[in-house]
Amino acid sequence: MGDTILKLEIGPITLDVDALMRWLLAKGKNDPMALVALRFLQLFKSHGVAISQIPRLIPQLTLENLRSTESLLPVLSCDVLESAATLFGVRRVWLEGVDDRIYPPSTCYSDPQGFFNDVASLKMPANGFGLRALTSSKSLDCRNVRKQPIALVLVEKIQDLGSEEIVRYRPYGDSWDWSYQTSRIQLKAMVRVMCQIYQKPVPLYQINVNNLQAIIDGKHVPHAALQGCLLTNPSLEDFSLSNKESAVSREAFELQKVVDYIRKHDLDTFARVSGQGQRQIVRFCKS
Repeated sequence: MGDTILKLEIGPITLDVDALMRWLLAKGKNDPMALVALRFLQLFKSHGVAISQIPRLIPQLTLENLRSTESLLPVLSCDVLESAATLFGVRRVWLEGVDDRIYPPSTCYSDPQGFFNDVASLKMPANGFGLRALTSSKSLDCRNVRKQPIALVLVEKIQDLGSEEIVRYRPYGDSWDWSYQTSRIQLKAMVRVMCQIYQKPVPLYQINVNNLQAIIDGKHVPHAALQGCLLTNPSLEDFSLSNKESAVSREAFELQKVVDYIRKHDLDTFARVSGQGQRQIVRFCKS
């Protein structure tokens, strides 16, 4: 491979990012170290971070290190790989090219309190939309018996990078199915509580079934799938609110089952501690 690789000029340094990625993609099929370098760069790119911005997140690296394969490979030390894996919450073994699962397994099916423990640990993004939902269905309908898969993804702020906020993702590996009542009622209950605690909708995005399954399997970074408008129609909480609570309420006839689930699992006692240390108690109306 040649010395320098792109036409992105930063002071005296020129980076040929496209050529670098193409070379690593071809080389990575047979060269384990090239695969590590490729996944390292893809990790940042798939989170919306430009290659030239990597040193701002991984101070051990410089622009000079990113200039060519010859300068990049030697600096991908254990510390650098661990820093990148921790930064984005991905598995170190994926970054090392050992297997194809990017994210560690995480589930909350039949464990709604575990879900809220996860939410409590989040560094909420500035826009407050800490929970997003994905589906491959054109519409959700509890009366439709066909399978309607859904994936849940938590979104957490890493840091600001200039005017941009960099986030990481925590996709759940649960195979939620809207057509299955047990699955659906738990989803509605969690989303209802989440919405009433944070006063934010839960955006619902449609993607193709292959990408959805890859996200559920922890093998795909969901960044690109979550780049649409945060105010979707419908949002997932529209299915767990009464007609009085929402003008666009859907499936309100199931609300009593949702409220019963919340009470049965003590979700109505969940509270969060605000930045001022005050406890906010969530109250739930009957259907």
